Amino acid sequence: MTMPSEGLPAEGMTGAAPGGSISDARADGALADDAASADASVEVVHAAVTSEPLDEAAARAAVDAADAGAVVLFSGVVRNHDDGRGVTRLTYTAHPTAGATLRGVVETVIAEHGQAHGASERAMRVWIAHRIGELAVGDAAFVCAVSAAHRGEAFRLCSDLVDRVKAEVPVWKEQFFEGGGSEWVAALG
Repeated sequence: MTMPSEGLPAEGMTGAAPGGSISDARADGALADDAASADASVEVVHAAVTSEPLDEAAARAAVDAADAGAVVLFSGVVRNHDDGRGVTRLTYTAHPTAGATLRGVVETVIAEHGQAHGASERAMRVWIAHRIGELAVGDAAFVCAVSAAHRGEAFRLCSDLVDRVKAEVPVWKEQFFEGGGSEWVAALG
């Protein structure tokens, strides 16, 4: 069995350390000033790869504001099957650069969103995180919340962020099956 990270040194991989996070976010979860959003009308309130459970309600609350007429929340959860086989749990592993890569992808998508759709008239807010470590069926593995004045821009930005993070952030999952056995699946792509 080979891991999807073939070619990376083993020490370049990291699992979940208890209470650990792969992030340069400030203690309050906001990005540091040097990671400021390319579109000043979009505030990234949280962007991290973490071993801590993801709280969908906290993500929603973090982006909610009086000027937001829409809040879109995506939650990728561990399902109990894959390709006709029963799944009992997953383990997500991340490269040490995953947190920085996630933040870079978020900034790039925001900049591209502004170029393609014009800068938002009003503030938009983003909360995004990918979990690492062992997850049970039903656990949230990836959460993205976006608020905006209107639903179209919130849906567009949330969808673009989810697609690009899944395609570009170096996170891999190992699925464990009913009856034994496991399989590595690249979360990239």
